[in-house]
This record gives sequence, C-alpha cells and structure tokens, in this order.
Amino acid sequence: MNRRSFFTAAAAGVIAPAIFPARASAYALDYGAIGKIRAEGMGEKSEIMATSSYLIDVLGPRLTGSPGARTSADWVIEKLKSYGVTNLALEPWPADPTGTNNGFPRGWVNTHFYMGATSPFNFPITGMSMSWAPGTNGAVSGECIHVPETAEKDLQKYAGQLKGKWVFNQPLPEAPLQWEPVARRYTTQDLADMETAPRGLEFGQPQPPRPQRPPFVPPRPGDFDRFTWFKEQGALGVVLTSRSQGVFGVQAAGQRNLAPEQMIPRVQIVAEHYGRIVRAVKMGQKVMVEADIRNDWPSAPPMFNIVGEIKGRKKGDEVVAIGGHFDSWHGATGATDNAGACCTAIEAMRILNATQTQLERTVRIALWTGEEQGLIGSRLYVAQHFGGVRGAPTAANPRGEVTPFTKDHARFQAYFNLDNGVGAIRGVYAQSNAAATPILRAWCEPFRDIGCTSINPRDTGSTDHISFDQAGLPGFQFIQDPLNYETETHHTNMDTFEMLQPEDMRRNATILAGFAMMAANHPDKLPRKPYTPPRDPGAPQQAPPAGGAPAAPANAAGPGDRR
Repeated sequence: MNRRSFFTAAAAGVIAPAIFPARASAYALDYGAIGKIRAEGMGEKSEIMATSSYLIDVLGPRLTGSPGARTSADWVIEKLKSYGVTNLALEPWPADPTGTNNGFPRGWVNTHFYMGATSPFNFPITGMSMSWAPGTNGAVSGECIHVPETAEKDLQKYAGQLKGKWVFNQPLPEAPLQWEPVARRYTTQDLADMETAPRGLEFGQPQPPRPQRPPFVPPRPGDFDRFTWFKEQGALGVVLTSRSQGVFGVQAAGQRNLAPEQMIPRVQIVAEHYGRIVRAVKMGQKVMVEADIRNDWPSAPPMFNIVGEIKGRKKGDEVVAIGGHFDSWHGATGATDNAGACCTAIEAMRILNATQTQLERTVRIALWTGEEQGLIGSRLYVAQHFGGVRGAPTAANPRGEVTPFTKDHARFQAYFNLDNGVGAIRGVYAQSNAAATPILRAWCEPFRDIGCTSINPRDTGSTDHISFDQAGLPGFQFIQDPLNYETETHHTNMDTFEMLQPEDMRRNATILAGFAMMAANHPDKLPRKPYTPPRDPGAPQQAPPAGGAPAAPANAAGPGDRR
C-alpha cells in the first residue's frame, strides 16, 4: 500500500486525543506514550528487519526438538537481554512422568538432502525429507513405480514388486494455473463483513443440514499402515507431493515415538517433478532416481519456551503476555510461520524499553515451541502457571489431567498472539468475548490510520491463544492481511525472508507494543468468558479443577461465572 496514505514516522508523535474524542475519552488512553511508541516503531530506529534477517537467514528453521531450535533460542535470549528485558529464561516444559519427553522422545534434523532423476532423463528433483522420517543410509538408486492405492486390499497386487524401488504413492496431481492473485489484502468490505455477526434463521425457516465430518479415529496397534507395508516389501522410500507452481508442503511423516529403523524414508517433491516422473512411468519408461538423505535423531532433546519480562511498576504480579510460536517446519526458514511474528514481539519489547514507557502491570514475552504438533508448549505453560487446561501426560491419562487454578490465574490480564503470517494487523478477533469488545475497539483507535480498524466478534483457532482461552483467560489473535500465507508460504518451501513486508512488520511491532502498554495500564481487569473445563470425548461434563475458580473482578466474567 502507498505509504503516503498514512501518517509518516515524523508525524507519528503528533497524535492527540482530539482525533478520536468519543472513543478515547472512555478509556483515557495515554496518547503521549502512544505517540512515542509510534515514532520509535515506525521510524528509522526500527530494528525489526535486521532482527528478522538474522533469525531467519543465519539461524534458519526451528523444528521443535532440533538443535536449530535451541541455537536460535539462545540467540533470542541474548537479543532480548541487549534490549533490557529481564527474567529471561528458556523455561523447561513440565516433567513428563511417562518418560516420553512430552511427546518428543527424539528430536529430528535433516543435515543433507539430494534427489535426482538419472534415466531416461537427468534432472535434479526439488523436494525435502519429511520430518521424523529416516534417511537413506547413504547414496541409493532405484526404479520408480506408481502406486496410487492406499487401502490394504488394493495394495496386495503390488506384493513382491516393490523391492529396491521408489513408491510414488499418490494419483497424478492436478496443477491448475493461478488465475487469482497469489497475495491479497483485506478490503474495507472484507473487514466490515467480519464485524457483523451472522444472522440466525428467521422464525419458521427450516434448519439447513450441516455437513458432518467423520470423527477422527486414531490408529490402533495392529491396524494396517501402508508405510510399514512398503518397508516390509523392501521399497527404498515413498515419494509424495502437494501444492504446485514450484511449491511443496513439508510437515511430519514419521512417528516421534518410533526408532528410525522402524520406518521408511518419505519425501515431498514439487508436483511438476512428481507429474513428469509418473507420466513417464505410465508410458512404459524405466525411470531411475538416486538420492542421498541424511537425518539425525537427537535423543530426549530439551523442551522449552522462551520467556522474559518488563516488570510493572505498581501491579508487577499481574501480567500481560505477548508472543507467538517459535517453532517452524524445516522445508524453508519459517519466516512467515512464525519467525516474523516472533521478531515482532521482540521488537515490541525493544520499543517499550527504548521509549521508557511506564507500565503498571508486567509485560511478558512468551515464544512457544511444540505449536505445530498441537499447541503443546503454550498449553503446558498455561497448565503450570495458571491451571485450567491439561498438563503433562500421565500413566493413567496420556492426554494429561486438567490442572487446578493457581493464584496467578486471577492476576492474569491478557495474552496477544501473532500467528497468521506477516501481513499487516487489521484488528483483533474478540474470541466471543463480548464484554471485552468495546475495550479492544478503543485500543485500535490510535492505530486506525495504519490499518488497525476492526474487531471480529467470532472465535479463531489453531494457534496459541487457544491455550489461554480454554483456561478461561483473555487470549486474543490479531486479524492480519492474508498476503500469500495460505496460498504460497504456509508450511512450504517458500516460507522465506523475502516474503516479509518491511512496512507491515514495522506497523505490527508498533501496534503490538501499543496493545501491550494499554493492557498493562488499563484501570480494570479485562472481562473474562465463562470457563468450561476440558473433557475427554464421550465423558460427562466435569466440575472445575480442584482449587476452584479465583474470584472474578467486579467487572469481569471469570471462570465459573455464568452471567
């Protein structure tokens, strides 16, 4: 977007309450402090792109349990220390009495990847090993065979034909042209539509049928697993694909609780190379592919979250938290998912200290690992510090028992999460917290001119604010311009530094610092939604955890309060 349509950095400090008199007066926002935050975050003093480049380009991907995640975390601690952040720690996850290291008995890292077709044509194949899959134990070469079937009965016709071969285990992929723009920003109408809750059915209208997803049934011991069958048949490895236009997805393939020798190599490659090889095979060609894939499996890697604080002056035991998940997948450098957001939080802490912003409550930065495997790091942190969600697994309950509320549950103010790519912040998801909506809307006002305008009253999920929300704590995710996140970078080989937009990054750090300051200095505790304890599928509704719910502030609906 044309920067001339917004305030310049030089004008950032000239905001006055008169610009937004109606909404500003209700909450007595400190526009002097906000102006300093804007000037620091939007001007030449910004360090966000330099911080991002080092974390992304030099340190690289941060798969949970990998050496790279620990190396990157150590660097972040030193960076935050240089910004005056205190109480810094790589805080270990709670101990796991089952001995499985909270689901990570083994880490994983790819140290070398090469794959190429050698006959009847010769070309390098663009791809990557999937995580927690074994390597090839040296250079190997084999013929390609197309096996699009996945069911046990359909695979039996290939018995005895797979030894020493690469199994291409998907149908021919479709690779449609990209008729629509890959990257986009939300329009004014998009944001307006988010603001309006959908209407229910008018009286007398029949309820339309809702499509039902079949329930997820986890595999049981003894169930047929085609990858195990391919290994038993002596295949070299399994080749898969996703996306197109040179983009491929890379996520987990192997099981973290199995030893590498129990599994078969699995590789994701671009659809165009997959299609070329499979079409040639279907025309009777003997296509040969060679590969050399090396993966390491560190045993019982240290599991941690990164935390640090700027201590509040008067209510230091009350906390506002900002952050996002630190871990990434390994197919690229994890720039938009989620290094850019982490650097935004780091820069927000720098801004608050550089401007000597007065904070009544403590502002805490928290960067999580294990998010990509199911919000593990943030959930365990909430369970340990606040209670109300499942803790570490136990022998009796592998999902973990719901932990009792702690005294810090009542002291917690809010958590603000970033994890929707690196597009400009356009507002906040209120997470169905209707009582908090007018407060969040007022906090958007000082940043309306740089695009933060909207409140979506609905829930959004699949990221770390959910760990707080499920514990009955105010947890929020920002609305961000989608850019090319879902279409190109999310969990793919294209998630690189080049996808970061410097202007968006500066705005986001400025807005995040502003929200942290306003939450820390808000005169009251933020309203809370009623608390519903987690329960196992099919189990009856539970009572709140032992210890009961802390008393809610007079203006807040806390856990157990069903107003």
